[in-house]
Amino acid sequence: MDPLLDEKIVITLARGFTEYIQQNLQIHAVREAYGPSRNEGLCYEAASGIGFGGDVEGKLYFCMDGYTKLKMLPVIFEKYGVNLGEKGMADSVLLEFSNQIASAIIQELRDAGYNITLEPPENLNHKLVPIDLSTNRQYILIFFLQDRRGRKYMGRCYLVLTLKKF
Repeated sequence: MDPLLDEKIVITLARGFTEYIQQNLQIHAVREAYGPSRNEGLCYEAASGIGFGGDVEGKLYFCMDGYTKLKMLPVIFEKYGVNLGEKGMADSVLLEFSNQIASAIIQELRDAGYNITLEPPENLNHKLVPIDLSTNRQYILIFFLQDRRGRKYMGRCYLVLTLKKF
């Protein structure tokens, strides 16, 4: 048992997210805040949950408010080569985007020697998601997103990590 496991996962998550956003979208993500959280739930306009299991069990929630979603969608659509005019694609593109981020982060943890598998992403837009704090530890990371090329503020992205207590 590694007593610093939570800290390693949170640091890997923070670094992995900023690197993925920078490399794939050319968006600068600055970590504004992070730490343990006692929130008993979450609800965002754009949210996806991706469970993982193995040596560590938990769930990663990738969340944005409406403003951030409107600013990020064109950039994400461009990355995947999807036409902005196609109806009904926003949710599935955001799910794939969050799944790609989670996969990159989980791969880093696998490279560090942890046996972890990913579950399929779940669309949680506009849903109240309860978090049982008696069985989970919770961490929140808040990132300020900025497109430096266009000098545009892109909003904030929230990553909420829950880990099963031992």
